[in-house]
Amino acid sequence: MGEIDVSAMPPELSGAVTVVGLGVMGGSVVKSLRHRFPEVPVHGIEPDPASAGLAAEDGVRLARSLDQCPLAGGVVVFATPLDTTVALVGETVSEWSTAALATDVASLKAPVLEAAAAHGPSAAGTFVGAHPMAGSERSGYAAARADLFQGADVWISPCDAAGAQRGRGAAEAAADTHADAVGRACAFWQVLGARPRVVAAEDHDRTMAWASHLPQLVASTLATTLADAGISRATLGPGGRDATRIAGSGSRMWTPLLRAAAASDARALAALEERIGTIRRMLERGDVEGVAQLLERGRRWCDPQD
Repeated sequence: MGEIDVSAMPPELSGAVTVVGLGVMGGSVVKSLRHRFPEVPVHGIEPDPASAGLAAEDGVRLARSLDQCPLAGGVVVFATPLDTTVALVGETVSEWSTAALATDVASLKAPVLEAAAAHGPSAAGTFVGAHPMAGSERSGYAAARADLFQGADVWISPCDAAGAQRGRGAAEAAADTHADAVGRACAFWQVLGARPRVVAAEDHDRTMAWASHLPQLVASTLATTLADAGISRATLGPGGRDATRIAGSGSRMWTPLLRAAAASDARALAALEERIGTIRRMLERGDVEGVAQLLERGRRWCDPQD
């Protein structure tokens, strides 16, 4: 994929940018835009007064709903929790379908894209799912950063990838069908500093059960286990703090994700349970060398060049 000139927004995205949800993800979209393209009008929708007030100080034009925003030729970014995004995509299709691009930041793609695809080819040709591999355990606009997406991978899922086309190759087929929309989505995220990668929604969601949900569940479980043992976070060294950092993520964001991916997440946890049980049994019988081999395998995974 060629370099994008970040001196100006791509001409096919020449309108205003409207961000629905001004938390850490939506706020970071805003801050990146304000830093890179101060001339681009940015509109925002946010019910929380504190986040809305901070966004207004950054020049965001606040609105109560999409029908109050200039959408034609522009971009709409849904940056709300999964269940809210799914509902809004379905309820506001008559508004966002007039934009040049509608996208989102949810870490599961199939539920969102199914909501968009349900409204026909025109809507499917406007909405392109996105999941930037970036974030924070903190929440709210105050935690947003202008450089949050810099160098981060962003998974791009064409709308048809969640519809009739299933399985391997679905993303490529959908990308061919809606090449212009996919190109606009890639251009938008690329000028924010991210690195777009096209993937089918189902393949993306299957991977996220392992790459995102499992680490979150492990960190939260480790944190609660330490708490039950009377160990405070202040007691931990750098490694322990790193291992539990994302336990600070709010349940409001994670509950709908876990509900939607419960079966996949349970399979990932079952694999981890088996491995942890193996380690416990090794220690019980004094097989420290066996544990050391596992530790070495983990080290090689962290440093595959070694």
